[in-house]
Amino acid sequence: MEKICYKAPNQPGQHMPDVFVMAEPGMAAKYRAQRSHQGPTGNHPHHLKETDLGDRPLALVDVVQSFDIYQTSTGKGFEGNVARPAKSDLASLFNTENPEAIVEQIVLQGEIQGSRV
Repeated sequence: MEKICYKAPNQPGQHMPDVFVMAEPGMAAKYRAQRSHQGPTGNHPHHLKETDLGDRPLALVDVVQSFDIYQTSTGKGFEGNVARPAKSDLASLFNTENPEAIVEQIVLQGEIQGSRV
């Protein structure tokens, strides 16, 4: 599995936790490449087009292990106990409460931390 960590863009006096999702090895990079070849309507699965990455376009469900979003007890990186962030924290950080939109933003903009077992 790969961990994809989204580093919170904190402002002075603000402390938003870094969050992460678990992804299938190599799939986040393929998903990003597929998205970069799509136009502005490529945000929704029904707008996906076939690409040179395979027979069918990748869906987000093919990339992530689940739509669960995690943070560590320290709120930074992968040190400490793993927990789920508060929904209000996620809504503040991503400007949406839609878990699929949040996971997609993490996959597209987060740092791929490499394979972990």
